[in-house]
Amino acid sequence: MLFKPEHVEMIKNGTKTQTRRNWKRRMVKPGGIYKVKTEMLSKDYHCKIKVTDVRKEMLYGLTVEDAQKEGYNSIEEYEKVWESINGSFDNICVYVIDFELLKGE
Repeated sequence: MLFKPEHVEMIKNGTKTQTRRNWKRRMVKPGGIYKVKTEMLSKDYHCKIKVTDVRKEMLYGLTVEDAQKEGYNSIEEYEKVWESINGSFDNICVYVIDFELLKGE
Protein backbone atom coordinates (compact mmCIF):
# COMPACT_ATOMS: atom_id res chain seq x y z
CA MET A 1 0.00 0.00 0.00
CA LEU A 2 1.19 3.47 -0.79
CA PHE A 3 1.66 5.97 2.01
CA LYS A 4 3.20 9.41 2.20
CA PRO A 5 6.78 9.29 3.55
CA GLU A 6 5.73 11.17 6.70
CA HIS A 7 3.19 8.43 7.48
CA VAL A 8 5.71 5.58 7.42
CA GLU A 9 7.27 6.48 10.78
CA MET A 10 3.78 6.92 12.25
CA ILE A 11 2.95 3.37 11.14
CA LYS A 12 6.22 1.99 12.50
CA ASN A 13 5.77 3.62 15.92
CA GLY A 14 2.12 2.59 16.18
CA THR A 15 0.50 6.03 16.09
CA LYS A 16 -1.13 5.36 12.69
CA THR A 17 -3.32 2.26 12.56
CA GLN A 18 -6.00 3.46 10.16
CA THR A 19 -6.15 5.04 6.71
CA ARG A 20 -8.89 6.41 4.47
CA ARG A 21 -8.82 5.96 0.73
CA ASN A 22 -10.88 7.50 -2.05
CA TRP A 23 -11.01 4.34 -4.18
CA LYS A 24 -13.60 3.41 -6.78
CA ARG A 25 -13.44 -0.20 -5.54
CA ARG A 26 -11.92 -2.00 -2.58
CA MET A 27 -8.21 -2.64 -3.17
CA VAL A 28 -7.37 -4.55 0.03
CA LYS A 29 -9.09 -7.21 2.10
CA PRO A 30 -9.23 -8.07 5.81
CA GLY A 31 -6.48 -10.53 6.68
CA GLY A 32 -4.36 -9.39 3.75
CA ILE A 33 -0.70 -8.57 4.31
CA TYR A 34 0.64 -5.57 2.40
CA LYS A 35 4.00 -3.88 1.96
CA VAL A 36 4.14 -0.23 3.02
CA LYS A 37 5.67 1.72 0.14
CA THR A 38 6.20 5.37 -0.69
CA GLU A 39 6.72 4.84 -4.44
CA MET A 40 4.31 2.82 -6.55
CA LEU A 41 6.75 1.05 -8.88
CA SER A 42 9.53 0.56 -6.34
CA LYS A 43 10.35 -2.91 -5.03
CA ASP A 44 11.55 -1.30 -1.82
CA TYR A 45 9.22 -1.22 1.16
CA HIS A 46 9.48 0.07 4.71
CA CYS A 47 7.48 -2.51 6.65
CA LYS A 48 4.45 -4.78 6.31
CA ILE A 49 0.95 -4.35 7.68
CA LYS A 50 -1.96 -6.72 8.15
CA VAL A 51 -5.39 -5.31 7.32
CA THR A 52 -7.85 -6.06 10.14
CA ASP A 53 -10.97 -4.35 8.77
CA VAL A 54 -12.22 -2.59 5.63
CA ARG A 55 -15.47 -0.65 5.46
CA LYS A 56 -17.06 2.28 3.66
CA GLU A 57 -17.92 5.47 5.54
CA MET A 58 -18.71 9.06 4.72
CA LEU A 59 -15.69 11.29 5.26
CA TYR A 60 -17.69 13.66 7.48
CA GLY A 61 -18.32 10.69 9.80
CA LEU A 62 -14.72 10.96 11.03
CA THR A 63 -14.53 11.05 14.84
CA VAL A 64 -11.76 12.31 17.13
CA GLU A 65 -10.93 8.65 17.83
CA ASP A 66 -10.62 8.02 14.08
CA ALA A 67 -8.36 11.07 13.67
CA GLN A 68 -6.15 9.67 16.44
CA LYS A 69 -6.02 6.26 14.74
CA GLU A 70 -4.94 8.14 11.61
CA GLY A 71 -2.07 9.54 13.69
CA TYR A 72 -3.43 13.03 14.39
CA ASN A 73 -4.68 14.81 17.51
CA SER A 74 -7.86 16.31 16.09
CA ILE A 75 -10.32 16.18 13.21
CA GLU A 76 -9.08 19.61 12.09
CA GLU A 77 -5.48 18.42 11.96
CA TYR A 78 -6.49 15.36 9.94
CA GLU A 79 -8.65 17.49 7.63
CA LYS A 80 -5.63 19.66 6.71
CA VAL A 81 -3.57 16.58 5.86
CA TRP A 82 -6.43 15.08 3.80
CA GLU A 83 -6.73 18.34 1.85
CA SER A 84 -2.98 18.46 1.18
CA ILE A 85 -3.14 14.95 -0.31
CA ASN A 86 -6.59 14.87 -1.93
CA GLY A 87 -7.41 18.50 -2.66
CA SER A 88 -10.60 19.02 -0.66
CA PHE A 89 -12.35 17.62 2.40
CA ASP A 90 -15.75 16.86 0.86
CA ASN A 91 -18.34 14.51 2.34
CA ILE A 92 -17.54 11.60 0.02
CA CYS A 93 -17.77 7.89 0.67
CA VAL A 94 -14.30 6.50 1.41
CA TYR A 95 -12.81 3.16 2.33
CA VAL A 96 -11.62 3.01 5.94
CA ILE A 97 -8.82 0.50 6.43
CA ASP A 98 -7.74 -0.59 9.91
CA PHE A 99 -4.38 -2.33 10.11
CA GLU A 100 -1.64 -3.50 12.42
CA LEU A 101 2.11 -3.42 11.95
CA LEU A 102 3.72 -6.80 11.42
CA LYS A 103 6.80 -6.71 13.63
CA GLY A 104 10.03 -8.19 12.31
CA GLU A 105 8.90 -8.03 8.68
